[in-house]
Amino acid sequence: MLQLQLLKLHVLVIQLLLFGSILAPLASGQRHPPASNSAARACSDLQRQLGTTIIQTSSGAEYRNISSGAWNRHNALAQPACIALPTSAADVQAVQKSIFRYGVRYAVQAGGHSAGAGWSSVDGGILISFSYMKSISYDSARDLVTLQPGIRWGETLDPLEPFGIAIMGGRLPDVGTGLLLGGGLSYLSAGHGFSVDALVEADVVLVNGDLVTATATNRYSDLFKALKGGANRFGIVTRYVLKPVHVGRRADKAFYGGTIFYDNSTSEALLKATANFINNVNDPKASIFTVLSISLTNNTIFPINFATFFYHGTSPPPAIYGEFLALPNLGSSVGLYSYVEAMNLVGTGREGSGQGQMFGASAFGSVDYETQLGRSGSGSDPYARYFKAYGDFVKYGEKVLGNPSAPGAGSGGIDDPAKDGVEFSLLAFTSVQKSQVLAGRTSGGGNIIDPPLTNYNLVQFHTQMPPGQDGVPNRVRDARKELLNKLTPSPGLPLYIGECDKSQNVFSTYGGYNQLKRTYNKYDPTRFNIRYTDGPLGL
Repeated sequence: MLQLQLLKLHVLVIQLLLFGSILAPLASGQRHPPASNSAARACSDLQRQLGTTIIQTSSGAEYRNISSGAWNRHNALAQPACIALPTSAADVQAVQKSIFRYGVRYAVQAGGHSAGAGWSSVDGGILISFSYMKSISYDSARDLVTLQPGIRWGETLDPLEPFGIAIMGGRLPDVGTGLLLGGGLSYLSAGHGFSVDALVEADVVLVNGDLVTATATNRYSDLFKALKGGANRFGIVTRYVLKPVHVGRRADKAFYGGTIFYDNSTSEALLKATANFINNVNDPKASIFTVLSISLTNNTIFPINFATFFYHGTSPPPAIYGEFLALPNLGSSVGLYSYVEAMNLVGTGREGSGQGQMFGASAFGSVDYETQLGRSGSGSDPYARYFKAYGDFVKYGEKVLGNPSAPGAGSGGIDDPAKDGVEFSLLAFTSVQKSQVLAGRTSGGGNIIDPPLTNYNLVQFHTQMPPGQDGVPNRVRDARKELLNKLTPSPGLPLYIGECDKSQNVFSTYGGYNQLKRTYNKYDPTRFNIRYTDGPLGL
C-alpha cells in the first residue's frame, strides 16, 4: 500500500514537473477588469468579419471551456473580452490586425500549459486559441513534418508512428507547441538539441498582421533564430515545419529507461549521482532528470525522490546510469520501451490541472565549467553546491508548512498556517550535455539561447498550491523569493524559460541576448508586443 501511494505521488509530481512554464500569482478574490472600449469594438468588428463561431464572446459555446481550461489555476481565472478560434493563418492575420489597429491587450494559447499568468490568458482583452488548428502531415521525400500550432505532442505520436518517426517536443502527451518557442526539452535532446532545434521553417504573423515565412537562409533568418528561444515576443507562429527523429515503430523497443523512486535516506547519494552524471557523461543517446520533492499537507513534510531517464538504445554503458540503478529504491519501471510507450509512461499531463503553480529556475555548471571560470579549485567538493541547494529547499518547506486541506482553506485565512499552505514542492535537475549544445549550433541557423559548449544541469524549483486557493500566502511568497536568490546560477549559463519565474530576466542569460534585442527592435519598432501582451522581461 505504501509503495502504491508513493507511486501515485511520484506520477503526480513528474507530470507537474514536465509541462509548465512561468508564474506571476494572482491575488485572492481578484476582480476581473471590464473589457475596454477598444477591445469591445475589436471583438464586434471581428465577429462581423469572421463570424460568431470563430470569434466568441462570453455567450459563445466554447468560451467558458477555453477561458477556464488552462492547466494553471492562475491562468484559468482570466476572462477575455472575446476568444478568437482561427482555422487558418488568414484568420490569425485578421485578428492580429484588429488587435494592432485598436490597441488591445491579447494572449495566445496553444496547449494552455503555461504557468505564467498572462502568457496564455488575458483579462478584458482578446485570447487567440488554436483549438481549431491541429493538423499534422509528413513529407517522406523531404523527411519533414508540418504541424499547426494547436496540436499536442501526444496527438503527433500515432500519425507519425507508422513511419517510425517522432517530433522532439515535450515529455508529456498533453503539452502543446508553445514549448518550442521557449526552446523545449525532450527525451531526445541530448542527441538533437533543444526541441526547437528541429525547426526548419515557420509561418509567423507579425504584430501588424503581416504573414511571413522564416527559415535559416531567407530574408527572415534573423527572425527565425529569434523564434528559437524568444517565447511569445516575436509573433504568432501558425505553421511549424520540423525535422523528425527516427525512433522506430511501436513494436521496436528501442529505448532503455523508466523511473526509479527512492525514500529520503538516499537524498545525498542521489544528489551525488546527479552531479556525477553531468560531470562525467557526454553521450548523445542519454537523457535524465532527477527530482527531490516534498509533500506538505497536514503540517507534515513527506519527502520522495526519483530519477527518470531514457537511453536511445537497448544497452547503455553501465557507467551512465549505474549509480542510480545501484541505490536502494521503493520501486522501478525501468525496462525496454518504444518511444510511444516512453512518452506515455508517466500519464497524460492533464493531472493536477486547475491548481496554482509557481516556478523558478537556475543552472549549475559542471566541474569542468566551474574550473574554467576560476570558481572551482582542485580541492573543492563537487557535491557541495547540490547539498546546499537541497538543504535550502528543505528549509523552504519548513517555512511554508501549513494545513492547506483544512476547512475554509483558500477562501480565507491567507497567512494563517492553520488554514492554508502549500500542497507540495520539488527541486529538479535536468541534464544538458555538450552534445545537445553542439546539435543546436549545427542545426539550421542555431538558436538564440546559445549556451556555452559545456555540460550543465538546469535547475527547477516548483511549488503547487492546494485546490481552490487563488492566492499565495505572503510567507510562501517571501520564502520562495529567498530560495530563488540562494539558487544562484553559474555565470554564463542560460536559464530555461519553460521553468522560470516571470520576474527572472531569462533573455539576459542567453548567449544571443544582444542579437535578440536587435531583432525585436527590427520587427516590432513600436514595441507593441511588449506593451500589449505579457511575456518575458529583457527586451
